[in-house]
Amino acid sequence: MNSKENYSTRRMIRDALPLLGAIFLAIASVVYIMFKSWSNKLYSEKWKDYEDCGI
Repeated sequence: MNSKENYSTRRMIRDALPLLGAIFLAIASVVYIMFKSWSNKLYSEKWKDYEDCGI
């Protein structure tokens, strides 16, 4: 019976890995998009005063 429980646990883990991978990729994508937008905002604020100079 222990072998059957072990097989069931392995199967559950194997079936959950693609879902966990997709969730991880979605979270990583959202974090990357937020970081890039924050970085672009800081860059724009840094160079905002120099727009009139033509640099």
